[in-house]
Amino acid sequence: MLAVMLARLGRVTIMRLSIAGALVLACAACNSAPEVAETENPTEQANVPPSAGTGKLWVTVQRVQRRTCPSERCGDVGWASFRQGVDALEQRDNWVRITKFYDANCADGRSRYVDAGNAKCEPANGIVDGRFAEWIPANALSNLRPPDPAAQATVDERIVAQSDDFTQYHATFARVAQRLISEGRCTAAEFEEQGGWVKSVTQHRNEPVYFAYCGGMTLANKIYMNAETGAIL
Repeated sequence: MLAVMLARLGRVTIMRLSIAGALVLACAACNSAPEVAETENPTEQANVPPSAGTGKLWVTVQRVQRRTCPSERCGDVGWASFRQGVDALEQRDNWVRITKFYDANCADGRSRYVDAGNAKCEPANGIVDGRFAEWIPANALSNLRPPDPAAQATVDERIVAQSDDFTQYHATFARVAQRLISEGRCTAAEFEEQGGWVKSVTQHRNEPVYFAYCGGMTLANKIYMNAETGAIL
């Protein structure tokens, strides 16, 4: 009788040990499942282009054209100025894409956003399905922001220290501003509020012509100046 009871007790013990072992294995599998899923399913990383997310870059030249595609033959949609920060979203050869793709505002097969050059809404010009992005040559950019030239400005130059192309024409900008102030046509406060002289990119796109507002903010208050000669136009 004792032998039978011991045999039954042994079988129960073995069954309990087997069940406990199965539970341990099951729990181990449960705990490891998320790790396997995370490793085998990196969907977000797989969709990120290898050249994207290169960070903030800074313009190192006085002015650089923004193009509809990575080529000098593509349309010109404006400028990026010295020390301006841009987001580097993609690099292709010697070009950096600085914007997301957006509507090109095409009409009659031409983009209304193109200021000069090729305005055709076609893939060869970087415009696909009516959308394009802006590109800048990589050699005009740096991951270090250039020093602010206004930090070295003289007393007279400080009121125009935020002018476009200040490093190139700082002396003329200051001299003409002081002349206009002494003549009573402008005030120092007006130049300080505006930051200085602004490049004219419509009427005088390819000329060294800049403007400032004095006495108001209408077209009649706009004063144009040739930065190479200092002449008021």
